[in-house]
Amino acid sequence: MKRVLFKKYKSLFFVLSLCMLVSVQTAYGQMDSTRVPIPQPVKQNAGFDVIVKMNGDLVYGLVKEVGPNYVSYQRTDIPDGPVYTIPRSDVYVISYRNQVKDYINGRAEPDEMQNEQPDENWYNDSINNKKINYFQNPSLHFGLGFLRSFSKVENVKNYSSSASFPVVSLAYEISYQNNLQLGIMIGFGSHKFSNQQFSSYDSTNNNINLKENIFGLYVYGRYYFLSNKSPLQPFILAGPGITSSNIHSENKISFTNDNSQIILVQSGTRTTGLGIMARVGAQYFINNQFQVSFDAGVGLSVIKVGISFNLD
Repeated sequence: MKRVLFKKYKSLFFVLSLCMLVSVQTAYGQMDSTRVPIPQPVKQNAGFDVIVKMNGDLVYGLVKEVGPNYVSYQRTDIPDGPVYTIPRSDVYVISYRNQVKDYINGRAEPDEMQNEQPDENWYNDSINNKKINYFQNPSLHFGLGFLRSFSKVENVKNYSSSASFPVVSLAYEISYQNNLQLGIMIGFGSHKFSNQQFSSYDSTNNNINLKENIFGLYVYGRYYFLSNKSPLQPFILAGPGITSSNIHSENKISFTNDNSQIILVQSGTRTTGLGIMARVGAQYFINNQFQVSFDAGVGLSVIKVGISFNLD
């Protein structure tokens, strides 16, 4: 009886088995083709830059410019707000939103340069393990001095001055901690003096003409009183130096009772010694590259105007 039923429904069993096999293969294929999404790493500072200061403070914003004296940025909470500035000497490193780091006053460790995903405390370790670069931001200063100040002519107040070559100075400065800069300066100038003396005793008239060439070499420190956010920076400048004076004198002696007889006496002296330069003035930052300045005081000249530019 069972054999008869099996033969009778044999074709039906075959069709059902084939359908079940097809459904299982279809289900298995669907499961195998399903892709599991791979989690993407989250950027540490996506959308903003991180400015790490020399004291370890963090500033979050959008860096606009990294200049030779300032780093300008906008705050993340005020995207359309004003542009703020930080002195370049106060910035240790900038971590941009694409994970590129710009070391302003430091260098990256070899393991940090190879590691693309540093841990969240990389800025603290960097500041503690790196030597701070105190000498940075070199600049060149050119100045013209007017009105004599330094002179080795004896009794110079008894002489009248005439047109002379202004004092030309050239200085090289580097930043050293906050508002203090160190520099070295050389200067050269020329002064002319004249005096006329009459002697009733021997009836002589003396016309004295002097020309003094001066040279100075100074090392100095310049201290700015205000924060670096202000474009106008008053300062005081002082330092020791070596000064040299070369005086050429010409004395024409004539007799009042005989104008045809003239005696010409020429001489020259050279003196070298120590000197002090002490000046006060102000410097105006036109931009991060160029500045103009004005100062007055003791040195090769009384008043000096100048222009300077950064070498970075």
